[in-house]
Amino acid sequence: MPAKRFRPRRLKPGDLDALKGELWAAVRTASALLDHENVDTRLRAVHATAQASAAYRNLLADTELEAIVAALETRAEKAGL
Repeated sequence: MPAKRFRPRRLKPGDLDALKGELWAAVRTASALLDHENVDTRLRAVHATAQASAAYRNLLADTELEAIVAALETRAEKAGL
């Protein structure tokens, strides 16, 4: 019997909320392995946690910046600028 091919979950382009959820799940998964009994697994978990956390932080910063820009644009429109 042939092995099943792995089909990765696909995100819709531009679905930042879904991406945020996926990144947070990755952070939690990697963090859970920080106490693993295997040293190699722990070291890989440290790296994965750092990478996923950095990506999550960048995504949060970008979405917060988008919200600030949108608020400023709305304020400028109301002021007639």
